[in-house]
Amino acid sequence: MLDRVMVGAEVTNISQLARHLGVSRTTVRAVLTHLESRGLLTRQGRGYDVQRLPEQADYFTAAQTMDTRDALEAAFMQMIRNQDLGPGTRLNEGQLARQLDVSVQTIREFLIGLSRFGFVRKDHHRRWVLEGVTRQYALELHEVRVMFESRAVENLCCLPEQHPFWGGLARLRQEHQAVTASADLSTLDFPALDTKFHRFLNDHAGNRLIVGFQDAIAMIFNHHYLWPLENQLDHHLTATADHLAIIDSIERRDKRKARAAMAAHLDTTRRRFAQATAKPPDEPR
Repeated sequence: MLDRVMVGAEVTNISQLARHLGVSRTTVRAVLTHLESRGLLTRQGRGYDVQRLPEQADYFTAAQTMDTRDALEAAFMQMIRNQDLGPGTRLNEGQLARQLDVSVQTIREFLIGLSRFGFVRKDHHRRWVLEGVTRQYALELHEVRVMFESRAVENLCCLPEQHPFWGGLARLRQEHQAVTASADLSTLDFPALDTKFHRFLNDHAGNRLIVGFQDAIAMIFNHHYLWPLENQLDHHLTATADHLAIIDSIERRDKRKARAAMAAHLDTTRRRFAQATAKPPDEPR
């Protein structure tokens, strides 16, 4: 709703808003009351007028709005990074459900989703086994990613002016600018910001296939930002600048520059991924 306010969309018909937001009219009324209390809207007849544009402080934090799937993915990847799980590990649905505080059904659906990309498989005893992902598989996925995401930014340049996407893009700009202005980046969770950026663009690009690939992309590429590497913060700042260049091009509706900026960013990501996953050279015999 804040993204709609950002682009000046009309706030009059509660039933229409409920359909757009996918919630009940009761929820819409509660949202409008909340925005009114924060001074963003004022009641005007049967509708509302925008008093000020949303700022970063008006949005709930990522922890407050993260859905079950994203929270589960983050917790699962943390277990892998902590080496609690490794290739060949047998995964017990019940045990994982207790560890991650979700239902067995949620874990089962999550693992089925991962199996589509080769992360896990069922053995001949119908038990889940963590396979991990080969470096070659990741690089092949990157080629698919380049095709999808370079085309996606072109589609985004054509969205109508009052589409809520533009409000969300302005919010992303604020979040990235806050990173570049920060004096202390030691607590920055860049993988989360990177995942949010790419997922947001892909969700609005109108291609259902790339949305399906997004889970695999996040699991492989975005989480590699946490792997030990020299000049880690420099890499984060470079990627943040890349994101801002992409946002600038999309806001100017410049398809050519948006595509070029995305391609350059993804090429940097591929090279960094290759560097982070490269095997050390063999020792002299």
